[in-house]
Amino acid sequence: MTTEATPTAQQADEALIALISPPFPADPFPLYETLQSVNRVHNAAALGVWVMSGYEEVTEFLRLPDVQSGARAATQMREDWADHLSLRMYLNSMVTLNQPDHGRIRGLAARVFTPNKIKKMQPAVERLTAGLIDGLIERSDGGEPVDLVDLLAVPFPVAVISDMLGLPFEDGKHLWKLADDWSHVFSGLYTDEDLVRADASAEELAGYFREVIKSRRTNPREDLMSSLVQEATNGRLDEDELMALILFLFTAGFAATTNLVATGVLALLDHPDELNRWRADKSITPSAVEELLRHTTHTTAASRVTTRPVTIAGESIPEGVLVLTLLAAANRDPRRFPDPHRLDLTRDNGPHLSFSAGAHYCFGGSLARIEGAELFPKLIDTFPKIEQAGTPERRAVMGLTGYTTLPVTLGR
Repeated sequence: MTTEATPTAQQADEALIALISPPFPADPFPLYETLQSVNRVHNAAALGVWVMSGYEEVTEFLRLPDVQSGARAATQMREDWADHLSLRMYLNSMVTLNQPDHGRIRGLAARVFTPNKIKKMQPAVERLTAGLIDGLIERSDGGEPVDLVDLLAVPFPVAVISDMLGLPFEDGKHLWKLADDWSHVFSGLYTDEDLVRADASAEELAGYFREVIKSRRTNPREDLMSSLVQEATNGRLDEDELMALILFLFTAGFAATTNLVATGVLALLDHPDELNRWRADKSITPSAVEELLRHTTHTTAASRVTTRPVTIAGESIPEGVLVLTLLAAANRDPRRFPDPHRLDLTRDNGPHLSFSAGAHYCFGGSLARIEGAELFPKLIDTFPKIEQAGTPERRAVMGLTGYTTLPVTLGR
């Protein structure tokens, strides 16, 4: 009888290289398991980074109050970053800011993007869901395959965030493509062509929102955009910060749910017993949405830079080191989530890390939860038959899990 050898530190480095090198692996979980087997806090010295893959270790590290944005550091390593509008706008966005600017901008965003305002979106979410499901019924009536990304995963959250910002839905659909092109530079791993597209998209996005901001200053409305413009008018945001915050909220407002819908449907199709369980018992919806978020993990990693020596799980990490925290690996950590690769819609093993942790915890998670809790039950009830009708096309962006197409046949 033979036993498998424990992976070596070199194999852990090779696993990390495979994770961050295009084409990104379709199934990264064996690579995560290699890293967890070697060291859940691993010094990838040959690559100049540390990497964390365990739930407790990632959570503890992200909650440290004095770590800085790794994404910001990585972007500024490019000598000509200031010559690219897409990179300048990204560096002004909340997700890359360090203290004290991060706390100030986040506090202002939280003043207008409140839980109460998100709850008030429930009727709009219900209305938009019903309209899109009706459209799916019409498009799939003849038994022909439909693209669930094009007809549901993209338009649904784009419509919701457009409604919140007070933008026409048709504008939102166009802005989504521009914002998606802009987001390709967020990971730091992009081609020259990606950067050219991102710069052009950033220019068009900025031009559009400059006109909207100008209009809201003259004629404010009861929408999120007007509230943000008022914060700038009161001197709490400068013009660059206002533009970056609006663009970030728009992009973040659709990204999580777009990826959740596509990956969630595929996860349910891979676990038909769980799908039928949800159809039979809608009371499990809250835990089902949380489990889909854990299982799919739309943002797979977050990076930070240490500002002092820190010790995590007995490992001493020096000051000034880039640390990559693998959120998707932590969400499949068997020490935290027994049988972690199985979808269990009533799983109760504590919170996941799909919206990160610590100072950069995504406060838009509550919107994604409301959207998921409304959309999935309507979709699986309306269509007792949901089957793949081809190979879905994956998003080729480092750090994001999702699909650009998902062909399915729907039956009533």
